[in-house]
Amino acid sequence: MYGMSTFFPERFAWLKKHVSTIAFFGGFIIDTLTLGRVDAWYDNALFVLYLVTAFLGILLVHAVDTGRFAPRSLRVRKAWLPALVQFPIGGLFSGFLIFYVKSASFLTSWFFLALLLVLFVGNEFLHKRYERLVFQVSMFYFALFSYLVLLVPTVLGEISTSAFLLSGLTSLFLVALLVQTLMRLFPDVYRRSARHLAFSIGGICLLFNVLYFANIIPPVPLALKGIGIYHSVVREQGGYRVTFEEPAWYAFWRDTGAVFHRAPGEAAYCFSAVFAPTSVSTDIYHAWMRKNKKGDWVRENRTPFPIQGGRDGGYRGYTIMHTLTEGEWRCVVETERGQVLGETRFQVEGVSEPVTLTRGTR
Repeated sequence: MYGMSTFFPERFAWLKKHVSTIAFFGGFIIDTLTLGRVDAWYDNALFVLYLVTAFLGILLVHAVDTGRFAPRSLRVRKAWLPALVQFPIGGLFSGFLIFYVKSASFLTSWFFLALLLVLFVGNEFLHKRYERLVFQVSMFYFALFSYLVLLVPTVLGEISTSAFLLSGLTSLFLVALLVQTLMRLFPDVYRRSARHLAFSIGGICLLFNVLYFANIIPPVPLALKGIGIYHSVVREQGGYRVTFEEPAWYAFWRDTGAVFHRAPGEAAYCFSAVFAPTSVSTDIYHAWMRKNKKGDWVRENRTPFPIQGGRDGGYRGYTIMHTLTEGEWRCVVETERGQVLGETRFQVEGVSEPVTLTRGTR
């Protein structure tokens, strides 16, 4: 008769082969079902739990590998231990995809979103690499920096360059604690990897800064909840009364029609709703742009207005464009630095009489 320690690995040998797949889907399913708001205590508690688990998982993998802490129950399951790092890292990246996609314009932030997607999906196939110290710390640091870019502006209540720089400094401080712990507990392992660790951490930090100042990282924790072009917007108690042209039945992603039929002297209203955490008050901008005959976008107007965080449906506001000409236009929602939350594109066509409009509230 086999002992329990022998029976368990043989009985579940198939599970060991698929542990990375389980880690991949487990983290994604948990985040999809549970994450809601970047300022919610539960969401942040889950992110912190993932980070702490990954931190401890890195230490445990090398404690067992070097024999510093290697009870038999862990030695016989040594091949499973990297999942203690892989599972929370996968959960973090799936959560970041949820929040960063909400804040992103794919036209400007596609590279960063693609990078997150590659790391998230690639995480499923990298079980063996999670046995290597440099890879473990690199993935941990990328996840840590990504989380702090979400957290620090929420805590400070501002969307600014100083908040981003503080995120970077905090990430370097925290990863330095991890590296110092590794150096003290596993000096031989650290010495073999010290140079590569420095290059990796420095490279990731530089990448984040380049992407941020190039306005490629989405303006988290802000998120565009809706945007459309309206014929009229009137504020009333509890909301806004609007008139607009209905979008085509297949354009389910649009709030209003793709064509704005403009009667003589009529103005267009760009109405948007932007979510921000409760603590955040900031200015956002509507940039009205027209495509010229060369096919270039020309900015015709850029109007700011303040928003206050806390409303699930987003803080609502609008700007007006009086001097519309026929042709292709777009209204872009962006931060003061020019980070793009989203946009709506529409065609302006002149008509002699007002068209039939839909009335509603927002």
